[in-house]
Amino acid sequence: MKLLLALRPCSPGLARRLAADDALARALGAKPNPAVGYVFSRFFDAGGPVLGKLLDLAEGEPVSFLRDMQCSPAELQSASHVEAVARSSVPQSRADSKATMAAYHQDSLHATSSRWSVRLPQRIYLSKAVAESAISHVDEWTGEYVLGAQAAQALRDSGLTGFDLRPVLHHKTGSAHDAGHHLVARELLPAALEDATIFETFDDGPRQPSTPRRYGFLSYAQGALQPSPDLARTAEPWGAWRTPVWIVRQRVRGWFESAQVRGWKFQPVLEEGTAPHGEHTQRWGDLLGRLRAAGASVVA
Repeated sequence: MKLLLALRPCSPGLARRLAADDALARALGAKPNPAVGYVFSRFFDAGGPVLGKLLDLAEGEPVSFLRDMQCSPAELQSASHVEAVARSSVPQSRADSKATMAAYHQDSLHATSSRWSVRLPQRIYLSKAVAESAISHVDEWTGEYVLGAQAAQALRDSGLTGFDLRPVLHHKTGSAHDAGHHLVARELLPAALEDATIFETFDDGPRQPSTPRRYGFLSYAQGALQPSPDLARTAEPWGAWRTPVWIVRQRVRGWFESAQVRGWKFQPVLEEGTAPHGEHTQRWGDLLGRLRAAGASVVA
């Protein structure tokens, strides 16, 4: 398991100091930029020597990082459940987006076992058809997935539990058409564990409900996911527009690969009391403490 960081834009002075160190510049992916001198696009291992050199050169200047996680195939396989993450998206037209947003605002938020409510969209508008064998995220903002005809039939035939497939709608008629099939959950999971890797924000302003954010993998109490169906969504709105993300059993990942469906990648979901959960907790605790001490931060 690795924690990966990428430096966000920093001051021109720090950018020049970092770029002047050839080894550090290569590790950070330094690229000239007319606004700030250099930007740094490459992720690096937060447990290696790069972070220490970078923080030394920052000389106390506040810096922030994007984050990513990397696990081995064995670590992924050892998890009973995995999180499905989008690898592809299908764009909406302006009219599709407007109709979908109107539908979102007509639906109420749903109470869950967590501290947060979630949005569970039942209507998705899409003009462009999804690829036959793909699961695609709808645009960049919806939090929802649609399946092409071949992928949808394979899922119906799989024997997997916990999902429904709803028709995709056309913005002109409001009726179903053959652009794809909207993946809808039948069940929400128990609340995820809250630890140092999870925090809350107020994305819509201080008068609106908070929104959870996280740095690392999701974790659950021991045995909490045992009764869950094959496909389910979280009790927290980790996705866009207060939508929950999909957590699936390993057999779903096996089906996905054997059916040669495209559009998802997977990352492990951790169980309290296991070695991967302990490692994850320790690594993030150490990293966040080190960054705080240097006046640095991770941007979720």
